[in-house]
Amino acid sequence: MNMDKLKSLMYVAELGSMTAASGAVHLTQAAVSQHLKDLEDEFGMLLIDRSRRPVTLTKEGEELVAVTRQMLQLWNEHKGRHQKTKFGGNLVLGHVRSAITGIVANALIVLREKHPKLTIRLVTASGVTKHLAQEVVNRKIDASFGVGPFQLPEELLWRPYRLERFYVIAPKKYRGKTDEELLSRGPYLRHKPRLLDETMIDREMKRRGIRAEPSMEFDSYDNILLMVEHDVGIGIVPDSYLSRQKFAQLHCVTFGTPPLTREMGLMVRRDSPNLCLVDLLWEAIKESSRQMIET
Repeated sequence: MNMDKLKSLMYVAELGSMTAASGAVHLTQAAVSQHLKDLEDEFGMLLIDRSRRPVTLTKEGEELVAVTRQMLQLWNEHKGRHQKTKFGGNLVLGHVRSAITGIVANALIVLREKHPKLTIRLVTASGVTKHLAQEVVNRKIDASFGVGPFQLPEELLWRPYRLERFYVIAPKKYRGKTDEELLSRGPYLRHKPRLLDETMIDREMKRRGIRAEPSMEFDSYDNILLMVEHDVGIGIVPDSYLSRQKFAQLHCVTFGTPPLTREMGLMVRRDSPNLCLVDLLWEAIKESSRQMIET
């Protein structure tokens, strides 16, 4: 059994696409696809449902991914017991406003405990992914959180760690089985970052001809969630803002046809002297994301 092939399967499961998984394991999409085919041939069963988007695992695929995670956890624990290296240094990270979630906070805590000499400083810089990417290219910051998909400058590496779906959220009193029906029921609370005239959400609504005149605009998903909880209107947020408790408290419907997603990741120069530190953070975030999914 080849561990690299199992990792390809695990990242396809976590990120929901062959393209995102290929970036995570530093292989071409064709190589990841071949890994999955090799595993299916070896086990004599289908592991993923290729007819669905995002890519969905079969029951057998889910069981194999669970075993893979256990194997990796045991290996990392063994490596941690025998590897005493403590990393130090300073890491300056840019970020889009919506990137700082509980997953990232938990990862930073873990990283600080493992490497107390490592200092991480978060700066907002320009706050939009394409502008932050240029800040990294120009070495003004070491790396940055970003939101994909977008055209990455060739000097940079993309370290994806989570694929998020968008949901229309409304107070429980609102009715509507589809995103379009729900959006037509009340005041629309639009997400509009300061430096963007049009967002992924705006483009999807325009593509489908959904007309929802904004009654208010906010530059933070947190604010939209707060307003919806206080019955001000209806908004659209990524699923990382919705705990199980929030899903139970609100009326939530998947947004987009097919469902609209965004990929969260870290951008870093290929020749960055702090590449190893960025990868430490990336691994910690992925582990934090896995734990959140499992709980």
